[in-house]
Amino acid sequence: MPSSLFWLYGGAGVGKSALAQTLSETFQTKRRLAASFFFFRNDSTRNNGKVLIPTLVSHLVHSFKGLGIVPLVENRIRDNPAVFTKRFETQIQELLVEPLLGLKSTGALVTDPQLIIIDGLDECEDADVQCELLRVIARAIPQIPYPLRFLLTSRPEAHIKRVFSHDAEVQAITLCEYNLSEDPDADMDIRNFLEKEFMEIRRIHCVGQHLSDAWPDENAINSLVERSSGHFIYASTVIRYIRSPKHRPDNRLEVIIRLRPPREGDQPYAQLDGLYTFIFQGVENHSQLETICLVLGILLLQSQEVGIFSTSREVPRHTTIERLLRMEAGDLVLLLDPILSLLSIDDDQVRIYHKSLFDYLLDFNRGGHFPFDLAQVHESAANYILKEKIMEDLCGTSFLHRSTPILTLFVKDIHDLDEFAYHCQYAHLSDTLKNYLHSLEVPYPRSIARLSDRDMISFLSSSLLPLFRTLGREVGVAQHYHFMSLMNL
Repeated sequence: MPSSLFWLYGGAGVGKSALAQTLSETFQTKRRLAASFFFFRNDSTRNNGKVLIPTLVSHLVHSFKGLGIVPLVENRIRDNPAVFTKRFETQIQELLVEPLLGLKSTGALVTDPQLIIIDGLDECEDADVQCELLRVIARAIPQIPYPLRFLLTSRPEAHIKRVFSHDAEVQAITLCEYNLSEDPDADMDIRNFLEKEFMEIRRIHCVGQHLSDAWPDENAINSLVERSSGHFIYASTVIRYIRSPKHRPDNRLEVIIRLRPPREGDQPYAQLDGLYTFIFQGVENHSQLETICLVLGILLLQSQEVGIFSTSREVPRHTTIERLLRMEAGDLVLLLDPILSLLSIDDDQVRIYHKSLFDYLLDFNRGGHFPFDLAQVHESAANYILKEKIMEDLCGTSFLHRSTPILTLFVKDIHDLDEFAYHCQYAHLSDTLKNYLHSLEVPYPRSIARLSDRDMISFLSSSLLPLFRTLGREVGVAQHYHFMSLMNL
C-alpha cells in the first residue's frame, strides 16, 4: 500500500486545526500517529518552515524506535552534521526517506498506515517556503516504503491551490482533497457543539442553577447556527463570550442575538474580529482595499436581493462584478487573492464563507477602520445601469453629447429605471449621475405611456418617486416640488 497525501482545506475559522488536533489525539491513543507539526503564525518556534522536517523526523524516530530506526538516523547525522542547514530536499531525503528504506531492508514490518499531520501550512511565514515544503513532501512520498498517510491542512490560499492544481509532482502521487467549508454536516456539528457547551454552562456556571433546562430556546440556537455559516470560529467565539464566569450567561446571549446592547468597552467578537483584521492586513495597499470593500458590498446587496442584484435580475457573478467595477477580465481573482480564506470563486460565482463578516464591516466599532461604504456600491450600480442599459435605450445620442441638457427619458425596460432609481437614493452622486438627473424631462417617460392606470400608479410609486426624491437633493426643493406636482405625486 503506497503512501499518500490528504489535503484538508477550508476558509478561516472553519475548524481545520481543531479537527487536526482531535485526529492527532485519537491516533496517538491508538498508537497510529507517526508524527505531527502544528504551524502557528504568532509563535516564532512554530511559524518557521525550517523546523518542520527535523520535528517530523524526531517524532518518527520515537514512533518507530522499537523497529531499529534510531541508529539509522543517528548515522546519517553523524556522517553529515550540517544536514539541518541543507535544503529541504536534502533534509527529507537524508533524515526520513533513506532511514526508512534502510529499515525496510532489515525486514522490519509496518503493515498499518501511520498518520503524519501537518496543520496550518498557510501559517508558515513565507509563501514560497510553503510551496517548497509541499513539493518536497510530494517528491518524497513515492520513495517511502511504508504506508504513511500525510494529512496536510491549510486555508485555500491561491499559491497553495496552484501547487495542488498544476504541479506535476504533486499530481503524480495518490492525493485526496476535502473542502471543509462545504461539509454537509457542518451545521449539525455546530449545533451539537453549541448544545453541549450550553449544557456545560448550565452545569458549572455560578448562576447556572438559575437557568432553565430549556435555555437557550430553539430560536436562539437556530440563529447562532445560521450565523456560524458552517464555521466553528463564530460558534466558539460566542461560547467563549457567553460562558465568562464574571457575567450572566443569559444576558450575554441576549447581547449576541441583539436583544440588548453590549456594555461600554465590551467586545463580544474579539477573537473573530482579530481574525478578520489579520486577514485584511494582508492587502497590499489602500486602493486595493477600497476595491475589495466594493466587491464585498456588492455581495452584501446580493444577499439582500435588492436593486440590480435581485434574484430576478442580474446575479453578481465573477464576470458581472468585473464589468460593474470596470475591471479587465481576470482582475477580480487577483484583487481578492489576499482574502481567499474568507470567500471562494468557483464556476464564476463569488461566495462569502462567513455571514458574520458583513456584521464586522457594518459595525463601525468593529471594522470602522476599513473603507466599507455601501453608498459607493450604490453609486457603482447606478452608473453601471445608466451607462450599460439606459444610455442604450435613449432616443438619439447620449445626453453627454447633446447640446441641450433636457432629454426625454425613453427606457425600454421599466426594471432598468426602477433599479436605477433605487440605487440613486442611497448613492454618492457622481458628476455623471448628477448630470443625468438634471437632464430628466417631466412629464413621465413615453416608455410607460401604454401602461394601465393600476400599473402606472405602481410604477410611479416604485420608480419615479424615489428618483425625484434623489433629484430634489440636487436641483433644489422648489424645483423638486414642481416636478412632483407635474407628476401628480
